[in-house]
Amino acid sequence: MSPRFETDHYRTPAGALVGLRVHTDACVTAFVQKSNYGVSTNGPYLESGCFEPPYGH
Repeated sequence: MSPRFETDHYRTPAGALVGLRVHTDACVTAFVQKSNYGVSTNGPYLESGCFEPPYGH
């Protein structure tokens, strides 16, 4: 999981990110946490595959 700013410091929440390349032009991305989950579909990014490029890109 990506670090998040909380109060006065960064904290990395427990969980996992999953990126699955389905075809040359499709991806399924998901995150799983103890109390939450999410799934989305998108196309691949040139720089980072199935995951969105980092901030300040």
